[in-house]
Amino acid sequence: MADKKCTIYIVDVGPTMWQVKRDEGGIALDLARKALLAMLEAKVFAGLKSDVTGLLVFGTDETDNQLNDQTPGEYENITTLYPIEQPQLPILRTVNNNMPHGNVQADAFDAIIVALNMMEEYCKRLKFTKKIYLFTDGESPINQYDFDRVSSQILDQNIELNVLGVDFDDPDIGLRQENKSENKKRNEQFLRKLADTCKGTIFSMEDVLRQLSKPYIRPVKPMPVYRGSLTLGDPQTYGSASLLIEVELIARTMKAKPKSFKKYSALAEAANNIENKTYEVSHSRTYSITVDENVNEKVDVPQDELDKAYALGKTFIPLPKQDENIFSFETTPCLSIISFIRTEEFRRELVLSNVFTVVPKKDEPVAAQRLSSFIHVLYEKDSFAIVRYVKKPLESPKLGVLVPYIKPPKECLYFARIPFKEDYRRFTFPSLDRIVTKTGKELDVHEYLPTDEINSREYLKVKECYNPVNVMIKKAVSHKALYPEESLPQPDPALKAQTRMLPSLVEKNKELVEEMRALFKIKEVKGKGKTTKRRFADANVVIEQNLSLDQLLNNDNTLENGKKPKSENGDREDSLMLDKKDSVREVGLTDPLGNFKEMIANREEDLVTQAVEQMCRVIEHFVKSSFGASLYEKALECLKLLRETCAKENESEMFNKFLKDLKTLVFTCNPSKTDFWELLGSNKLTLISNKEADDSSITENEAEEFLKTKFERKSIIETADEEQMPTDELVRFFHII
Repeated sequence: MADKKCTIYIVDVGPTMWQVKRDEGGIALDLARKALLAMLEAKVFAGLKSDVTGLLVFGTDETDNQLNDQTPGEYENITTLYPIEQPQLPILRTVNNNMPHGNVQADAFDAIIVALNMMEEYCKRLKFTKKIYLFTDGESPINQYDFDRVSSQILDQNIELNVLGVDFDDPDIGLRQENKSENKKRNEQFLRKLADTCKGTIFSMEDVLRQLSKPYIRPVKPMPVYRGSLTLGDPQTYGSASLLIEVELIARTMKAKPKSFKKYSALAEAANNIENKTYEVSHSRTYSITVDENVNEKVDVPQDELDKAYALGKTFIPLPKQDENIFSFETTPCLSIISFIRTEEFRRELVLSNVFTVVPKKDEPVAAQRLSSFIHVLYEKDSFAIVRYVKKPLESPKLGVLVPYIKPPKECLYFARIPFKEDYRRFTFPSLDRIVTKTGKELDVHEYLPTDEINSREYLKVKECYNPVNVMIKKAVSHKALYPEESLPQPDPALKAQTRMLPSLVEKNKELVEEMRALFKIKEVKGKGKTTKRRFADANVVIEQNLSLDQLLNNDNTLENGKKPKSENGDREDSLMLDKKDSVREVGLTDPLGNFKEMIANREEDLVTQAVEQMCRVIEHFVKSSFGASLYEKALECLKLLRETCAKENESEMFNKFLKDLKTLVFTCNPSKTDFWELLGSNKLTLISNKEADDSSITENEAEEFLKTKFERKSIIETADEEQMPTDELVRFFHII
């Protein structure tokens, strides 16, 4: 359950708050109203029943408060606008549109006493987080009688007192307001004394408004999503040779979703003969089946009489309810360590999910000591732990990684999910800092390469980036609630900066953009608008455009039905492109070298990874199907070309993995192909080292030793226990588990 909170806002509405203009312009009451609205909006949006609010104003012409009813003649000109309750939309509308404007100077200290009485009557002896906010300009006279008793009550009840002063001094930044009245100086000094005695805080209204201009992030109470044991080994069978730590998982990052919308009944709004309208729309769902295909008639059936079915092609395979348990895993909640991995071997893109903090179980000093030792071991060994995670009984197991984090005085483990083998997708992209020509020459200077002239100044700080959708939805709903007839406000400049290019960059290149626009005669193309449904057949429909390719190229020939006219000899003129033959998309067995080179040279689309994978399969086929050494030379030529290309195209890891697999193949296949391996050794075809390619993790010595090392058969368990196990082998091991 969320912590209970009780907050009372006290607003000065005396004559000096709305009749006197400030030196900076405007009136003090407008500043107080703006700050109060921002605070109340956050509470109304949260909608927590455990977060209650009261609103007091002092300086009103009339008096309405509980203490005045008990002691007539005292605590005058103080009005309770809203008693302590969960804040709703009416309090926002009252503050925005109907805030009282008083003509009497009332006592701010009396208003604090009334707020203390309200809080004591409501909270009694229950545990609440209590806060009082006082908005004032400090011009009204203050009676300091009973200072000690009131300050002691604030301290005893653990109430946080915050004074938001208009045109108050700010000692933290050395700001001192000039032209203050003697009464304001005296009252400001008294309020500072009260705040210091009660361990409260005084803020300048300008500073408060700057802080409130940022989007409000509601604090979330940490709630464990998993309470259980972090284990290494089997504590039940091998108690002394295993590790068991009682831990909790708490969400560190979680997507903040925008406020959900509900269906609103426009019919109920138009109906005038209905009382107590809720405007709520309820949903219902029915299931129907066709009994006879010849008769277009459907019969409604209950949901519990339906079975699930899975599509297999165009056929549906029914799955009766008694067989649904085949998809259930008999699992128990656990967080079990199954392997360790070096930090440099774990790739950042493997993280799948939100991040969770792993902390010791509350009030368990033994668990805290064990977890601290485990964190330091991982940190010192520069390693991560791979775990099997089951959140609740009968739930499918998941893979995760534990990352140590130490920053005194804080230390913990961070947990994130990682993919199984079938979840991982490999894509290859050209390097951003390395450009190689078709001839194999690496360029040092190119327009796409970064230079020293790049400005490293940070444009947007990640910690200050808010989700513009969430922020704008909150502002839109709040604005429509207060001003139903007005249009929505424009986004803040800070939010616009997240969705637009750097202004200085746009301004710097403005002339170049205009020159390109004029050179290519670029105009806005007006389409037909969005359709309700996309159709495959519409792909060939010609859409009229204001700008044609012929116009761009300043060609005098006009188009006839979308085609160029024929010349005198009957051929179509085409000065731009020669007849194109279909591009090669497969490395065949007949001419693998030629096919491979054409796929690598294709500049219209990236076929490098596809070509490398197909060439690997071709080489493997030649070796396995070779009668004696008949196909070895052909396989060797392909392997040489493959190695050279992979070193240039940043595919070294793929080649090295293939060569390791090929080594296993030649020694394990029946009959053995060890003579092919000897052929590779004589030609010194080994792994690509990091000296030949930047993306390789193999050293020169490791590459030389690879050809010399004899193949040794190893079991899965022995391979999995190796400390230096590569990431791809680790993922394969996870899939087996």
